[in-house]
Amino acid sequence: MNNLTRINKVLIFILAGFALLYFGSSFFIPFLFGAFLASLMKPFCKLLESLKFNRLSAALTSALVVFIILGGVLLLFVFQANQFVSDIGSVKDQAKTLIDSIQEKISSIANISEEQQKDFWIGRSNQILDRVESMATNLINGVVSALSGLLIILIYVFLLLLYQDRIDGFIMMYTPDKSKNKVKEITDRLNKVVYHYLWGRAKVMSLLGIMYYTTFIIFDLPYALLITIFGALITIIPYLGPLISGLIPIIFSFIFFDSLPKAVIFSIIIMIEQLIESYVFEPWIIGREVKLNPLVVIVAIIIGGMVWGIAGMILFVPLFAMIKIISNNTPGLEPIGFLLGQNNKDQGRITN
Repeated sequence: MNNLTRINKVLIFILAGFALLYFGSSFFIPFLFGAFLASLMKPFCKLLESLKFNRLSAALTSALVVFIILGGVLLLFVFQANQFVSDIGSVKDQAKTLIDSIQEKISSIANISEEQQKDFWIGRSNQILDRVESMATNLINGVVSALSGLLIILIYVFLLLLYQDRIDGFIMMYTPDKSKNKVKEITDRLNKVVYHYLWGRAKVMSLLGIMYYTTFIIFDLPYALLITIFGALITIIPYLGPLISGLIPIIFSFIFFDSLPKAVIFSIIIMIEQLIESYVFEPWIIGREVKLNPLVVIVAIIIGGMVWGIAGMILFVPLFAMIKIISNNTPGLEPIGFLLGQNNKDQGRITN
């Protein structure tokens, strides 16, 4: 009976937590982005303070650096995406030409007449292309909304950096003396995980963007800068992001290239670059800082998408990593840390 009561309490707590996250998304999403970016900028802020900046000017400068980088990337993306939407008519014509060519190939290979194929495809191709146009327009609107939401995120970054000592002191005031060192160690590990994950992810996206843009320029792929920015940014979503990142330029190559061998060679190069990003850059640069097993990462992405959409798919992976650290260092919660962990070494010992 006691076990049943405990399980019911856990289930109620989980449901209440998801309800709080879902209905409080307008607060939690920008706050968590701000908190994660503040963790990323904390070493830079401390560097400025060591250079005789006071805390106010150091925090303000750090927030301005975030604004310049993120705002610049988003504005460049909006400009490029707007140009793509204005050219969507020609893109649709190119896509229809590709579909007609595929129909001819199918007709010659499978002996299915083009009329039969048209009966199947009629309306569908236009629906797909119209859907792509709608998605592109919605994406631009979403990025514009992100630009407006960037202001509140920057305010959080500035205030969290400005009052970091006060926040740490607040936590320590509620911590028993015998546990202060342990709590300080845990908070340092949480900051370390967020910093290494975001900074490592930024470096991986930059390297992938350089490889992408170089390849796109060599093969003269249209909208090279737009696809590079989108392809690099979307990889922040584990597993799903790299798939989309590699698929889009391959589709564009088959639409715009006038030579099938050229499109095939281009696709092979993109797949090789994806493998380099996934199996060389990520293990080398990001390492195993997050230390979540792949099943938990996928679950985090799915749950994050259900609760907060794309923002949740980005935020929930480092959130789960933080939950793992807290669980491994909290008596009674070690099984949760073991479940979220990457290997059996987490069992029976306290680790990050």
